[in-house]
Amino acid sequence: MTDTADQDFELVDGAERKSSTSDSFEAVDDKKSDSQSVSEDEVDQTLQDVDKGTEEEEEPKLPFVDQSIKDDAERKPEKDGEQLVEDALNAPIRPDQEQFYTAESSNRAITLLIAFSAMMFTVPLLVMATLYYNVFIDHFHLPPAEAMLYSGICAAVVVILIAAAFCYVAWKEEKDAEDKLKAEKKKE
Repeated sequence: MTDTADQDFELVDGAERKSSTSDSFEAVDDKKSDSQSVSEDEVDQTLQDVDKGTEEEEEPKLPFVDQSIKDDAERKPEKDGEQLVEDALNAPIRPDQEQFYTAESSNRAITLLIAFSAMMFTVPLLVMATLYYNVFIDHFHLPPAEAMLYSGICAAVVVILIAAAFCYVAWKEEKDAEDKLKAEKKKE
């Protein structure tokens, strides 16, 4: 192991290479003070600028955390979820959308929702049980694991078909309402 006193260290700021003595530290300190000194003219100019007061008074720049806290305090509070829902419910209805907000259309929408939800639960279970026992086990004589796999795949397909049927019914209902609105506008 080498002795740390014998190692050479590089000096920063282009200082000359000297051995580690108290003189070398004083030389570095002298160079710093020379480079950081400010002339009296510059100080006088700065004081005059402060005395005059600039027309654009800038707000002092705060450290990052303090500035972000200040920015948060100045920001308008955002609406919470309840306020957004209340605003949406109280918003005026556009004239071309009025046909969707009648009691008849609301009842029809709720009826369709309940009917398709019930179908999404019951029909796939019935299809799965029927295909498992009557088709794949009794007719094709498949092992139970294979029969369950195929009947499960068929039940998943039925769920997709019911969802597609719901989308079609909703699209058709909207299309009919738009056609009805266009027909009423033509009569006027």
